[in-house]
Amino acid sequence: MKALEVAYYIGYRVSRAYKTYKKKSLPYPVISVGNLTLGGTGKTPAVIAIAEEGLTRGYKPCVLTRGYKGKIKKPVIVSKGNGPLCSPFDAGDEAFLMAERLKGVEIIKSADRYEGSLLSENADLFILDDGYQNWKVHRDKDVLLIDSIDPFGNDRLFPVGRLREPSSEVKRADAIIITRASEEQNDLVERLRTYNKDAAYYLAGVNASWLARHDGELFPTNELHRKRVYAFCGIGNPGSFIQSMLRCGVYLVGFKAFRDHHVYKDQNIEEIRQEAVKTRADWVMMTEKDLVKLNSFKLPNNFIAMRIDFQIEKGFYDNIFNLNNTQKAERNGGDR
Repeated sequence: MKALEVAYYIGYRVSRAYKTYKKKSLPYPVISVGNLTLGGTGKTPAVIAIAEEGLTRGYKPCVLTRGYKGKIKKPVIVSKGNGPLCSPFDAGDEAFLMAERLKGVEIIKSADRYEGSLLSENADLFILDDGYQNWKVHRDKDVLLIDSIDPFGNDRLFPVGRLREPSSEVKRADAIIITRASEEQNDLVERLRTYNKDAAYYLAGVNASWLARHDGELFPTNELHRKRVYAFCGIGNPGSFIQSMLRCGVYLVGFKAFRDHHVYKDQNIEEIRQEAVKTRADWVMMTEKDLVKLNSFKLPNNFIAMRIDFQIEKGFYDNIFNLNNTQKAERNGGDR
């Protein structure tokens, strides 16, 4: 390890030990969704899919999210299940996106997930968004997402690499999902099994489902086939966005990547518009996470967002929703 990695690792161990000592339980089952690396692995689509499945199985889910980059620092209800109650800048773009997509699901932003849970009005299932490194809350199921394209970055800890914690911490997961997976991921699964032989392993796709315009109109993805597309995004894994577009058969004429959670300005949009004209683009493509931050902008009608959905076998849901109802009852009224 390099000196910066050693310093980070020491801080990580101290923080983990202290927060684990302070761990609390919520009165209802908790499913955590997270990853080992910085950057996108498809957590937001996975959380949306798990919450929707929870609804179909009779639960009243509440998503507890940090709301990264959201300006409101205290715990706040982003949605009571009927759409966003605050802006993407206050809630954070991912929290706002979940509030837009998930009907009948509470979304609560709080750095302290336990404190956030106290705002819930009727939930009987909690989903921790980006919760794999959240040591302060007991979890019934830990779901770990691994990106098949770049599973461990360069295998170095932050700030030298992209790992939040050592790759050996795969051992804590109850279910491991390899996202953006091809038919065969044997080498990756074999490596993961050296850390965790007990977890259930699943392959998942994170694929384009619809195209969404700023006015709410939806278009099928086949509208992109053989069309000239100029694209931009401000997400953690731009490569995954490019792959999703190419799978739709686009002719990519230009691409601009901003930093994750970028706050767009008029100048950015004008420069993108000019590049689209220069490259004779039919469509200007962004992610849904970008679109939620551009609602106040006057966008040309050929600016469109790609809606991404999480696709996984039904056995995954049977696994993570195999929750111990006796334990649920015992904790009701416990240390909340």
